[in-house]
Amino acid sequence: MPQQVDLVAAEEIEQLHDLIMAQYEMSLYERRIFIKTIELLPDSVIDPQGIAVFEPIYIDAREIISDSNLKGKSAFLELQKATKSLIRHVCHIAEQDGLLQTGLMSSAKYLKGKGVVRIHIDPVLHPYLKKIKGQFTAGQLKALVKFKSYYSQCLYELFSKANKPHGELLYLPLDTLRNILRVGEQEYERYFDFKRFVLHQAQKELDSTPYAFTFGEKKAGKKVMGILFYFPTQVVHLP
Repeated sequence: MPQQVDLVAAEEIEQLHDLIMAQYEMSLYERRIFIKTIELLPDSVIDPQGIAVFEPIYIDAREIISDSNLKGKSAFLELQKATKSLIRHVCHIAEQDGLLQTGLMSSAKYLKGKGVVRIHIDPVLHPYLKKIKGQFTAGQLKALVKFKSYYSQCLYELFSKANKPHGELLYLPLDTLRNILRVGEQEYERYFDFKRFVLHQAQKELDSTPYAFTFGEKKAGKKVMGILFYFPTQVVHLP
C-alpha cells in the first residue's frame, strides 16, 4: 500500500457533469437514455447547403427496458416520462463569445411496431457530446448503461477519469464527493445512510468491473471528513 495519499482536484471530474448535465440530476432512466445516445453518437454532423444537420439517433427501447427491469405498459410510460424530461432540460455552456443555452434533446418519438425511440439533438451540441464520448470506450459505456444506481454510474465515471492504477489510493473530501455525485443537502444527511445507499451499493455494482474498490474513512474525531478509495489487484479491507 502506498505511503502517500493523492488529493485529486474535482474540477476535471465535474467538467463532464457541468458541461452537459447543466447542474441538474438525471433520473436513472434519463441517464440510461443519455448514455445510449452518447454511445450511438455519429462521428460528425452532415452539412448540406451550409446548414449543419444532426442525423436522428435510434435507440433500441427494448434494451433500455430490459436493463431497467421494466415491464408492460409501465415500461413505455417510464420511457415517455424520461424522454420528456430530457427535452425540458437546458444545457448552459460557456463559449468564448457568449453563453450557449440549448435543450439537451429537441424531440423524442417512440416508433410503434419498431421498438425504437428516435432522438433529435441540436447540432450545436455535437462537439460537446463528442468530447464526452471520447472519455469512454464502448465497453465502458455499455457498463454504465447496466448499472442500477445513479451513484454507481457517477463513481464509475469518476474512477475512469482519475485513472488510478491498481494498488493506489484516491482521496476525496466528503463534501467534494457529495457535490460530484449531486447528493443534495437533505439527502442522506447521516453518513451511515450515505455509506449504505451510495458507497456500498456502488461497491457492489463495480465489483465485476475494472474499477472494483474498497474504501476507508478519514476522520476528525468521530466525524467523517473524507473517503479513501483503494483499487486493489485483490480486494482487501482498509482499517
